[in-house]
Amino acid sequence: MFGRFSAGRFSRLLSRHSSEGGGLVAWAAAAPLALLALAVTADYAKVSHFRGRVQQATDAASEAAAEAVARQPDIGADNDVLAGQVAGVVFQGHAPRGAGTPTVAVKSSGAAVTATVGYAGLAPSNFGSFLGYDAVSADASSTSLARVADFRPTVTR
Repeated sequence: MFGRFSAGRFSRLLSRHSSEGGGLVAWAAAAPLALLALAVTADYAKVSHFRGRVQQATDAASEAAAEAVARQPDIGADNDVLAGQVAGVVFQGHAPRGAGTPTVAVKSSGAAVTATVGYAGLAPSNFGSFLGYDAVSADASSTSLARVADFRPTVTR
């Protein structure tokens, strides 16, 4: 009876040690997957931030271009040039570093100006080269309306 007791106790000690090593093996197997998930999450956050800033830049640029053309209704054919210059400066002021230049289209009537600013480019990726991509597309567009009458100076006598 004494021999059985010690054998059972010994087998419990062995089983305890073998189960403790399993957690270490499981952690070692899961660590690369956790690291990959963290890298993908960081890249997604960076690309989302880039896209958001580009959208804000196109919003600001379209509004500024529409207002600039509405303030100068008498320049005629140079509306596209003025809108392009204003939109380019405002876009670069708000866009993240590395963003290219936007496209600008202006439609002007006697009472209103509509400016559309678009951007199509690439958002850089930190860890994408390990996963087979270096950059992710980032597109944004915005259209703004400005009324010409709102910007005409009023003369009081």
